[in-house]
Amino acid sequence: MNEKRLTPVGVWGYLKKNGRLVLLGLGVIVGLLLIAVGSSFSAETADAPTAEQMPFDLQAYEAELEKQLADLCASVAGVGQVEVMVHLECGTRTQYATAADGKPLTVGTGSAQQALTSTTLSPKVAGVGVVCRGGNRPEVQKTLIELISTALDISAGRVFVTGK
Repeated sequence: MNEKRLTPVGVWGYLKKNGRLVLLGLGVIVGLLLIAVGSSFSAETADAPTAEQMPFDLQAYEAELEKQLADLCASVAGVGQVEVMVHLECGTRTQYATAADGKPLTVGTGSAQQALTSTTLSPKVAGVGVVCRGGNRPEVQKTLIELISTALDISAGRVFVTGK
């Protein structure tokens, strides 16, 4: 009997014939693993809120600023038992990018069009009140007023210091 051996036909046949089917299988598996790993990383970062998405807590900012100023004032010679109150003008302000002609730059089209944010500014300090031991002495008042007005970049007229 004369049996004819069938030769493989097509791409699959070529891969089987030359032993490259295993390499193709490994390539597919590695590709799928890379896709799975990549999508898990992007899913984690996509869920993390950006600075623009996070709500700004004005009261927490004010409290942190008061604490930092109280610590700073307490480190001045002749000052003890410091209490600080900070008053803010408003919340955060957003500045938008503009073109050379002064028109706002936008991204997206149609209803998805949004103005391009340039920067977000912290709230401005309207005034600071400090009550502390030693705050009745003129030299301590002068030092604290200069310290606070320099630290916050506000005028000295916006800072009041008195003693306990």
